[in-house]
Parts: sequence; structure tokens; C-alpha cells
Amino acid sequence: MWNVLLGVIFFALTLYGGEYDFDMGATEQKPYEYSGYLRLEEKAQRLNPDEKYQNYLHLEGLFDFSYNYEMLKLKTSAMATHDYIENKMSKNNFPLNEFYLEAKLTQNHSLLAGKESLGWGKGYFFNPVAFFDRAKDPTQPTLAREGFVIAKYSYNKSFESELKNLSIDFVYLPSTKTINQDFSPLANGDENTNNMAMRVYLLLYDTDIDIIYNYCDVASDKMGIDFSKNIQTNFELHGEYAKVIDAGYSYLAGLRYLTDFELTIISEYLFRSDGLTKGEIENSTSILPFIAKDYMITLITQKEPFDWLYSSIYYKNMMNLQDYSQQNKAGMTYGFRNNMEIDFSYNINNGENLSEFGKKQVKDFVWLRLTWSF
Repeated sequence: MWNVLLGVIFFALTLYGGEYDFDMGATEQKPYEYSGYLRLEEKAQRLNPDEKYQNYLHLEGLFDFSYNYEMLKLKTSAMATHDYIENKMSKNNFPLNEFYLEAKLTQNHSLLAGKESLGWGKGYFFNPVAFFDRAKDPTQPTLAREGFVIAKYSYNKSFESELKNLSIDFVYLPSTKTINQDFSPLANGDENTNNMAMRVYLLLYDTDIDIIYNYCDVASDKMGIDFSKNIQTNFELHGEYAKVIDAGYSYLAGLRYLTDFELTIISEYLFRSDGLTKGEIENSTSILPFIAKDYMITLITQKEPFDWLYSSIYYKNMMNLQDYSQQNKAGMTYGFRNNMEIDFSYNINNGENLSEFGKKQVKDFVWLRLTWSF
């Protein structure tokens, strides 16, 4: 498989003439950048089956910092969280999401070592091809996620042709008891593993395409492909397909559409061959979310309704297509001029008693989120 992919790369390099290079480093930049946020969340939750209420408090802070010196770039992203439910839980967490050093060896070649969140895949709610990323939470898909410790070599080239850009990443991810201990392709997670991946990115005919191959020394290899294409400036299609060699597969198909009155629709369908059927869900005691074979998720957002500046309203539906249970969310956001944003929503889980969303511990909840960004 590796030989085939390398052959495709070298064939593309020789086929497309008239190439040119664009050096991003030639643009003057500040030596350092920083950003982040402080966030407070409060959930008033109604529980099943006793209809009692409880308050769930979540505090979160994120700080991103990067420093550039000649050919080197240092990037770090640190987070702190606190979760509290009276008489039930009080937990602190201080993950270091990213901490890496990147060296731009030449205009086209770079090396990276450290902890990075790769962000592979084109899906908004799910990413089947994100082999070296922690899974997204479809209820909060834009949340920052902790990366893994990796070593990465990257090659990038631009062209004046239908193939506008070609980039190749070689990634090595070890998993031991001390490094990336929570990453393992094996169910028991006790054995040390060496994991490698090659990702080929193409901007071909104005279509973003990724081809990914993942090798592991103790488990089956994986392969994946994704794409994103703007059919019109306001209409985008995307998809992903991932396959475990000699085993299961998953795929995603989605769209993003923006109307002339600034209504945005994002809709995605996910299928997993190893997901649970309706009967298996009814008999399952697993507390893991999103365990079924297939889902449909749709998010509709209207910017500045009724000409209310800095505001938006939204509706989100997540449906399990095996048992037709679902979670519905309706809310609104408002952004203040001091980089403060308030997000208020009502969320409810619906379904039969033994369905995925119907047997959730939380029946419904009111969610207030206040974020200050800097």
C-alpha cells in the first residue's frame, strides 16, 4: 500500500509542470501570539426516572501560545477544568492539549516533535478517518481536544495546474505505559504499540482530498479517504470513508449550506458497520455515547434574527436511526462587545425506555454557557 501511495505522489510531481513555490515565511509575522478563553457553564438537569433536579457546574480555561524564532516554532495549548455536582462529584483536570516544537527545514520540508492535535477529517460532528485524534463529542464538536505525543515529517508543494497543492505527512505515534498510554488499538491496552500513518493531501480541481494509511505492529492496518468540495460559494459537500483491513468500516456524508439571509444548515449521516442494532442497544449496559450503527445530525443556525445584532438562534437534532431515539436542542447566543458571549439552550432526550437517548440518566436540561475570549 505504501509503495502505491508513494508511486502516486512521484507521478503527480512529474506530471504537473509549471510549479511554483509560495513561502509563507516570507510574510512578516509577530514573534509570538496568544489567545484563549475563560468559560462558565451551568446545567439544571432533570433526572430519570425520579424527576429530581440537580445542578452541574463546569468551569474551563484555555490558553494558547506560540513563539516563532527563525526556522523554529514552539506551540503550547493548556487547559484547566473543574466539574462539580453537589454531594456527587468534584473533579479537577489540567490537560496539556498541545506542546510541540516544529522546525521548517526548507521552504517545502518541516519536522515536528511533541504533543499535537492533528484534526484530521472533514466531518463537523464525527471524523471516521481521524485515526490519531481523540474522538469528537458530537454534542460539542468545536471543543478543543487533547492531542497525542508524535513525531511528524511534512512535505508541501504548490503548482500552477489543476493540482494546486500537494502535501504529505508521515506520523509516528508510540503507545507505552508512560507515553500515549490512553491510545491503543487493542481492547486491553496493555501492550506497547508502534503506530505510523501517512497522509497525502491534494487540492485537485478545487476539491480538498486526503488519503490516509495507518500501520500498527500489533493490530490491523487502516485506510481512509475524505473530501470537501464547494459546489457553489454557499454550498459545500464533504465525506469520509474509513476501513479496517479485513474488518469493519465506517463512512460519513454531509453538507453545509448558507442561504442569502444567513441561515446555515449543517447536516451529516454516519454509518459504522460495528455499531449496535436496536436489539443490541436495548440489551446493552454500556454508558458510552453514540454506540449505534448510524446517526443523522442536523444543525440549523440563523444569524441576527429580526435584525438583532451580535445574536443568533439555533436548533440541533441528533437521531439514532436504529431505535429513532433523539436529542433535541434549541438555543440562542449573544455576543457582547467586550469579547463576551452568552449561550442559552434547552435540551431534551426522547425515545422509548430502552432506547439510547430514552434511557439516559438525564431526561432534559437547561444549559447556560458564558465565555470570555481574549
